Formats: sequence, C-alpha cells, structure tokens
Amino acid sequence: MSNLPAVSRVLQQDNLDLFTTEGLSALLHDCICLKYVQHHKFTYPSLLQDKSVYLELAQWGNTNALEAETIRRVQAGSKIWAVDGCGSLEEAADFLHLFHRIRHNIHQLQQDLGISGVSQRHISICDRLFSYPAPEDQLILLECDACGNVKDERVTLQNAVSEITKYFVSLVQMSPAYNLFSVDKDENKIPTTVAAVQQVATRAVKAEIYSESYNWKPTTANYWEGKPAPQVDPDEIHLCLHLDWDENEFLFFDAHHPEPSRWP
Repeated sequence: MSNLPAVSRVLQQDNLDLFTTEGLSALLHDCICLKYVQHHKFTYPSLLQDKSVYLELAQWGNTNALEAETIRRVQAGSKIWAVDGCGSLEEAADFLHLFHRIRHNIHQLQQDLGISGVSQRHISICDRLFSYPAPEDQLILLECDACGNVKDERVTLQNAVSEITKYFVSLVQMSPAYNLFSVDKDENKIPTTVAAVQQVATRAVKAEIYSESYNWKPTTANYWEGKPAPQVDPDEIHLCLHLDWDENEFLFFDAHHPEPSRWP
C-alpha cells in the first residue's frame, strides 16, 4: 500500500470505503462537482473545506512541467473555484486539466489495487426487484485482477445483457401492458415489438435500464412542464442497448404506461 497518496488518509476520514468501486467513483464525481457545489451532495466534504486536498490528488505521482505550471497558477488564484463559472477560459481549462490529471491518478490506483470498475445495481420497477452489474462511469474496466489473472470485466457486462433484457420485457408485458417503442436518432418513437428488442439484444455488449415518472403542469397555452414524481408503476421505462464498446452505436427502447391521463 506504499503507493497510496498521503491525502488518502484525509479522504478516508470522510468515507472509510474510499478504496472500493463505489468509493473511488464517488471521489471523482465530487472532484468534478466542485464547480457545482449547490447541486451536489458530497461524499468527501474535505474537498470543500480545504481545496489543497484537490491539488494534492493532482500532484500525486510524477508531474510534468505543464502540470506543475497549471498547479502553480491554481494555487496563486481563487477564481477557478467560483461556482458560477471560472473567471476566464484559461481558468476553466486549468480546472479541467487538473481533473483529468486526478482521474488518471485514480485510474492508476484502481489498477494497482485491483478495484473493480463494475458495481452491482439494485433497482425496483413495478415492485419487481432486480440486481445487475453496471459500470461506474468514472472508472475503467479492468482486464485482469490484482494478481494479473485475466478477468475481463467486459465479459461480465456482456453476459448480463440477456437478464437485463428479460427484466425489461417482463415489465413491458405485465398487465396493463406498456406501449413499446424504438427511438431513432431524431428521438422519434416508433412502435415496435418484444421480439425486435430480443433480437437486437443478441448483438449488444452492454445494457442499461431505468425508469421515469413526471407530474405534468401547464405553464403556457402550448407548453407543459414535468417534474419528477416517482411511482411504483412508472410513466416510462427505458432500455439502452450498446452495440460496441466505443459508444459509437447503441439503440434505445421506451415503454410508456398505457394510461392516457399520464401524458399531457
């Protein structure tokens, strides 16, 4: 554990589970959200209380001349931390540069300690519980474990596509049956079938599922505003099927609740 940054002791005071999949992912989310503190609940409040914690994460490991100069500029100024945006494009670039540096360091730590980039998600839609492996979007997918044994986490995600699709289909078909659509690149919703979803799923390498419900209120004669209003039987259930690992090709399927009164 000698390769751990000294600042980790401070961060562990905020969260004892720092060195876990969820802990590292939350740390990176907190780091990028230092620009949006009023909209984010921090797992690591030390980042807010002492900005040097952020800089220490950026300085961990070997820094080159450009990175050292960026850190010097940040230490000399304060506008970079302004929550209403940086004072200049240069300061905005400095903030992002430091975040990319921190993300690189965290990814290196993740690999060194063999911390998975995949976590287990637990959801309940229409009172049907379901758990499935999902990637943490701030972390990397490991190709081997801490001992160097092959453990390609992409295989774990691909093997889960079938069960995720089955869960989605079971929700669509329950009574009263949801209306099923495919969504094209222009966000047009085209009626489709369960068989079409299942056929596409055989080509998918990763799948995501989530639901949404809204409380719709008119704001003008021709405009409605929807605010989130969770329900046991949601207004919409979404399935996203990724067809490649480079995020170049994916397909969306939407299931809409059949009750017309839910839609403005």
